Amino acid sequence: MKKKIMAVALVVTMAASVFTGCGAKAKTAKVTKVSNFEPGVEIDTKNKIELTVWESNGGPDEFIEQAGASFTALYPNITIKYVNVESADAQTKIALDGPSGNGPDLFAAAHNIMGALVAGGYVAEVPSELTDTVKGYVIDSAAQGATLTDAKKGTSTMYGYPVSVETYALFYNKALIKESEVPKTMDDLIKYIDEYKKSHNADESRAFVMDAGNAYYSVMFTNTDENHLYGETGSDITNTYMNTDAAVKNLKTFAKLSKAVDMPSDDLATKYCDAMFKEGKAAMTITGAWNIKPFQGEKVDFGITTIPSLPGVDHPPITFEGVRCMYVSSFSKHKNEAAAFAAFLETPEMQKLRYDITGTIPAADIDVDDPNGYMAGMNAQIEYSYPMPNMAQASLFWSAFGSAYSNIWNGNVADDDAAILKELDAANQTATKKN
Repeated sequence: MKKKIMAVALVVTMAASVFTGCGAKAKTAKVTKVSNFEPGVEIDTKNKIELTVWESNGGPDEFIEQAGASFTALYPNITIKYVNVESADAQTKIALDGPSGNGPDLFAAAHNIMGALVAGGYVAEVPSELTDTVKGYVIDSAAQGATLTDAKKGTSTMYGYPVSVETYALFYNKALIKESEVPKTMDDLIKYIDEYKKSHNADESRAFVMDAGNAYYSVMFTNTDENHLYGETGSDITNTYMNTDAAVKNLKTFAKLSKAVDMPSDDLATKYCDAMFKEGKAAMTITGAWNIKPFQGEKVDFGITTIPSLPGVDHPPITFEGVRCMYVSSFSKHKNEAAAFAAFLETPEMQKLRYDITGTIPAADIDVDDPNGYMAGMNAQIEYSYPMPNMAQASLFWSAFGSAYSNIWNGNVADDDAAILKELDAANQTATKKN
């Protein structure tokens, strides 16, 4: 599924002056030399151009600043202006600022809102002459996430430029659980939780916590090797494929896990689970690479491994993969230059730089420094993931199945096949549209 891409150039650094933020003073940023980069589209190399880029704080900002300085080193007439717009807010903000002419040339957002961005007319297609270049830089699943498939029309169009990927895995606190004790199966996890409770006060320390009512995580109990949400390409709005016999079987294990954890889903929100792990009050949790640096900042000695397997399966559960993309605004006056910079961010040197700064998983399969084995753990799980559906109608899934997972976890659904299937059928009906 993955394609190995090796860095071919020696990376060197030098100082350059770049502009950051709205009205911010010039500051010095490192320049990473990228060899053999070709923009792939015709760009203006004579007239002064300033590209505005929206990105999040907390690491991605520094990456854009350094990448911008590196791009300007290649094309001195093009400068990059970073503006803080969190990726989660980009969809709302581009709808307001794009048409008014106050928007960016390029902005970051998750791949699963791509359908809505396209439907709103907010993003430009990846130029046809750049499509193969983008696909060549990144792993296949990232390219899939950056492409919008229209099942009715039988078309696939790339809109995103992947810069990182993510999924979730099992994080474990080495001070609370030995590596040799980390469960490999869900049955072993349930047994471990039951044993842990015998020697620990639940108010002070828990064996395992996860945001069970969040469909982003709990979908792993209804995914299978054969069935992905909304079909293989995530474009079949007529069926979620999450109400199968295999899903019913897995959710019986989910119900058993709930009884062992013995906490309602409302008390297991992501914020709570993260806090428990940071404070050394949870031996294990399920989260993603975005928490690596925050957990390190709290001096937690932790490891990352694959999620325990479900009964009858000899590999980890199938999880969602998120693809963080850069998008060229359809309102940009410099689309080719913005597209060239977006492609530049996917070069092996820039992908390594982004990893070094943010600690998140590169969209390209490159060699990175991994002294703690964190990326090895994340990559082992991401081998069993697939991109979340990115069609606009996929938004129907979240509340429908979040409610179903919560009801099953909280014991509001009888622990038998017929009752669980009825719950899934109802969620499937809510989350689909019939032709």
